[in-house]
Amino acid sequence: MKRTLIVFCLTAIALLVPLSVFAADKGADAPMKAAIFIQNRAGADFTDKLDVLNDLLTTRLTEKGFSVIDRSVVMAKFREARDLDPALQREVTALEKAMDGANAQAGPESSLSGASALRIAQMTGADYLVMASLTSFGQETRTFKGEGTQYGSNNRSSVYTLRIAVKVLEGNQGGTVYGDTVAIAERVAVVEGLRIESSEIINKLLDAGALKIADNIGDKTGKIRDARVPVAAGVEFSVKSNVEGATVELDGAAIGSTPGRFIAPPGVHQLRVYKQWLAPWDKTVNIYAGQVLNISLELSKEGLKRYSTLENLKHDLAKTKMQTDAEGKERDANIEINKQQSDADAYSKKAIADGEKKKREDSYDRIEGAPGTVIYK
Repeated sequence: MKRTLIVFCLTAIALLVPLSVFAADKGADAPMKAAIFIQNRAGADFTDKLDVLNDLLTTRLTEKGFSVIDRSVVMAKFREARDLDPALQREVTALEKAMDGANAQAGPESSLSGASALRIAQMTGADYLVMASLTSFGQETRTFKGEGTQYGSNNRSSVYTLRIAVKVLEGNQGGTVYGDTVAIAERVAVVEGLRIESSEIINKLLDAGALKIADNIGDKTGKIRDARVPVAAGVEFSVKSNVEGATVELDGAAIGSTPGRFIAPPGVHQLRVYKQWLAPWDKTVNIYAGQVLNISLELSKEGLKRYSTLENLKHDLAKTKMQTDAEGKERDANIEINKQQSDADAYSKKAIADGEKKKREDSYDRIEGAPGTVIYK
């Protein structure tokens, strides 16, 4: 049984059409990003050639006018998100096991089913997942015995053939929007008296394969565009929990607290609900319009040590809330008192000023012969 190795090549490629469910349709010429996965099913000779194929494919697509984001930047961002998100960490761990050959029969399809594909698309900003698989590598030898004939010598040729399967999945629901298999052949002739040794056969096949894949994808851009998944409108759903005030995260971003109503595109998402002293609730959910999620949170290990029971925690939270509300009311009352005092002071100052003004207007003498001249008493 051949060992299957997978290289998790998260190279972001800009194609021609945006298909992200979280982005508006920007037109046929807007760039679109994709994550590339290179898989080896062709044997041990190609174990160290996966990165080579990735680089060649990236280069060939760049020559076609596609915009390429360096995969090291994408991987750094992905690892950072993985370290912060336990759910994503589990998904990446499954992929890493496949990469190490721990699951020889599993391909990217099995590891990227359901929410995983959507999560990876979201974390990398990809609208497409491109999967290229080295499926087979073979050699065919042809011998011609020409000695004693008009040709005068024996000839032999070897034909090396490499096959690469390519699938393009949209990042919304993981459906296949394009598929193809390319076969690349290299013929090496061996003439009697001439011996050629070359280590470039595999490299030539990989380069030719990358070029052919890039050509085919470029030619099928219209098909990929027509197969795009329409932008999904957001739907309203509710999240409740047995402990109020728990933070709600959707796909790694905090969107509010419980109880609450939220809006998100329908379909598969990663939902996380958590609060101090409680074990996080982390699940893959299929969101639909009008959905009500009732989350039951339990004490974490630290919470058990501090409160023993969930009721003790609720009592402490209620007590803290009462104190906070009382402090808020007292603060509001002080603000109102200060406002009233300020208004009273302003009124008093205005009344005094108005009285002084009226007193000056009522108390004066005019000097005869000097109109307009006023002497105040």
